[in-house]
Amino acid sequence: MLQKHYQHSAMTSINTLEQFLTLAGTQFRVFDMGRRVSPLDTNQFHQFENGEIAYPYPRSGHAWIGLLFWQPAGVKQHYVWFLKLPLDEQGKINPAARSQFLQLVVEALGQDPTVEISKEQHQRLASNPFVFTPSQEKMAVFNARVRVTLAQPASVHLQSVQDYFGGQLGWGNWQQLGLQGLADYCARLPKSQQTQLAKAITQLPSEPAAALINVAEHFDMPAAVNDAWHQRAQASSEELAKITALRGLAGCPELLTPALAKLLATPLSQDALIVIAARLWHGLDHANLMAWLEQLARFPGNLFNQLYMDLVAIPSLRPSVLAALRDPNRSQQLSVAIGHLMSALRG
Repeated sequence: MLQKHYQHSAMTSINTLEQFLTLAGTQFRVFDMGRRVSPLDTNQFHQFENGEIAYPYPRSGHAWIGLLFWQPAGVKQHYVWFLKLPLDEQGKINPAARSQFLQLVVEALGQDPTVEISKEQHQRLASNPFVFTPSQEKMAVFNARVRVTLAQPASVHLQSVQDYFGGQLGWGNWQQLGLQGLADYCARLPKSQQTQLAKAITQLPSEPAAALINVAEHFDMPAAVNDAWHQRAQASSEELAKITALRGLAGCPELLTPALAKLLATPLSQDALIVIAARLWHGLDHANLMAWLEQLARFPGNLFNQLYMDLVAIPSLRPSVLAALRDPNRSQQLSVAIGHLMSALRG
């Protein structure tokens, strides 16, 4: 058991990540890494770790978490764990998996997670089943959020991004823009540059617009920027361009919900339905959810089952997704798809 390895003076056993990091004297912040890279409320994380609530943003049956921690006296040196923690059938933490990870950490680091470790110890920690490596886009966003959290300067790539969106380089000269610079730009967007970014969004070629959206969708942007993405989506005739622009509204349900209602009134591809489930679930009110399920029912079997199970695991959507099973107004096509789902679950 973990308490044999690490106990503080009151002989209290360490059962949670929060306890371990707090008793080690570190300060820490938690970020969701599964859907949008966004800060997780400390109290919410406490409740999740203690099995009181389901994880708010699960993906594929796991909580994908970025843990940033540092010693208060040495804020310039910080540490990060990217953890993939399995969830139970209710979406709550699997205590055994969390304890197993903590035991691996204590065996490698002892009581101080900021201690210098050997290359062999680092490799052993990095190879455990609860650690993952985020995508390039998510890593850039995480790094940008970390720098802001720790009051550290942005990367050297920020200036060229500011110049580009300020219209100083020409919209065709976007190839030198890096993901880190784009993420830093979105994380630090000052009020003085919001209007020029909004103006740029309505004029950008598709390639830099797609590059920007890969990081911008992880931030709650100001109203002017949200309006610009909404305008770009409405002006787009192709599905890919429209759904890409709508990703800019991932943090703005008041614009996203009516925009999705309009989009879902026309037949959508599998890719569009996947993007809505993965990135735009905040816009799925009851009406939009039913429309999305009706479209998804055109693809019964693995795709329907996987996306349905993914959405029903999100606590904020679970009641509406379950209600769809009993909706008397659902189509025969949706009833058939749900029947296949039930058969697969029983099997």
